[in-house]
Amino acid sequence: MLTPGRLLNLATSSAGVLVVLAGCAGAPAHRTARPIVDVTAVHTVDPGSVPGLSTVTRSEQNDRRHVFAGYPRIPGAEPLTDALAKAVEAQVRPFEAATKRPGTLPGASVPELNVRWSLAAASGDVVGVRLLADQFLGASGGESRQTLWYDGSARAVRPSAALIDGKAGLAGLTEAVRARLGTETNPSRVRAVPDTYSSIAFNDDGDMVVEFSDYSVAAGAAGRIAAALPRATYDPLLSEFGRRARDAAVATPSKLALGSRAPAARSSAPPSARPSAPPSTRTPPPARTDCTKVKCVALTFDDGPGPYTARLLDMLAERKARATFFVVGTNADAHPELLRREAAGGHEIGNHTQSHRDLSRLPAMQVNSDIQRTDEIVRAATGRAPTLLRPPYGATNATVAGVARSLGMPQILWNVDTRDWHDHDARIVADRAVSNARPGAIILMHDIHRTSVEAVPRILERLRDKGYTFAAVSELLAGRTVTPGARYRDGGDR
Repeated sequence: MLTPGRLLNLATSSAGVLVVLAGCAGAPAHRTARPIVDVTAVHTVDPGSVPGLSTVTRSEQNDRRHVFAGYPRIPGAEPLTDALAKAVEAQVRPFEAATKRPGTLPGASVPELNVRWSLAAASGDVVGVRLLADQFLGASGGESRQTLWYDGSARAVRPSAALIDGKAGLAGLTEAVRARLGTETNPSRVRAVPDTYSSIAFNDDGDMVVEFSDYSVAAGAAGRIAAALPRATYDPLLSEFGRRARDAAVATPSKLALGSRAPAARSSAPPSARPSAPPSTRTPPPARTDCTKVKCVALTFDDGPGPYTARLLDMLAERKARATFFVVGTNADAHPELLRREAAGGHEIGNHTQSHRDLSRLPAMQVNSDIQRTDEIVRAATGRAPTLLRPPYGATNATVAGVARSLGMPQILWNVDTRDWHDHDARIVADRAVSNARPGAIILMHDIHRTSVEAVPRILERLRDKGYTFAAVSELLAGRTVTPGARYRDGGDR
């Protein structure tokens, strides 16, 4: 929601003035309202255009906490990977300490930490990675923002404040930022010290975007606080590295050259320049197995694609087994080639939302956006939009059901939890899957864990010996009347 104070930050990139709705009071009734342009929106680079980029994901779901955190791994930028891992750990460690016991929050609410990432730049020898951490922990919840920059020529990670030239530059930046922030901020908290500026990046027009974590310069109710500075204002304040970072952020098309030995498997063209996928459909892929006549189970893999997904696809192909992949949009966007492999291998791709947030805490508009953004990523890669939704953590409510119903998607849960996020032991994971399998079972696993993938051959062999066939979830449900928005835990009764 745009509060009056928030609107003060929505200035045009060239003149620093607000872009006003054309259909506001006093305007002719026949005019069409023009959308407000948020120039504090940070420029992002398509991760699928960076050769060799992979993702690191950690997740946990139990009655104490829900955690989903990720960051990119870019060949040739190993110090950046280490710094991102430490930055994520700095979010996770205190959250774990605060949630040692069940019942941290009243009622049935489970504390949640979600750390997601985007590329603010990836060109030449410069990379910028923006981390957004959302925490739900009662009154202490909120969002923190941090952008780390990598200087490939020095093989060094730079904080955002390194984009500014020394104390004089920080003083000038502070003066400019204070002049642009709304009345909801506390100017005394915007100080000319490096710690104030944890996230500095650029927008699509090359303006500098300075953003702050919740509670750092204003009350939490103020929402995201950010300011956009036109080039004429910020250019004299930049350090030498800051100019290189700015140039990398606005480079079109971006081309990364870190001197790495990254596999050259991806096109460096932006998404709009890539070969277009066939028109989108939301119909299940053709059925190969009639689960009304044979004993079926569905292996499902959440949270990928990840570094072990390719190996998993090889295992499934060798053993002629079919699975369903519930993909997270941020990971899917980084690995379009794996989405295509999943589709080409006859597997089913389901929607696990864009950022793996607990949908039951979000308003309908945000639930819809999180689902549809992942829809578009899958459709762009494969030509087919997912037909199935799996809410992260299995957390759902009437709002989530209503959005799923409007999109024509049933909610797919599970009735066999291998707890592979907890027990990183392939034998234990396989034992849980096999001992709890029943005809029509939906088995929950995660292809972001190496040990989970290592468990798959054991699961396939042992369940085949028991007479099971491995089917996609839509095949498991094919003999039933499936209602969009409804929840399904297995191929039998709801």
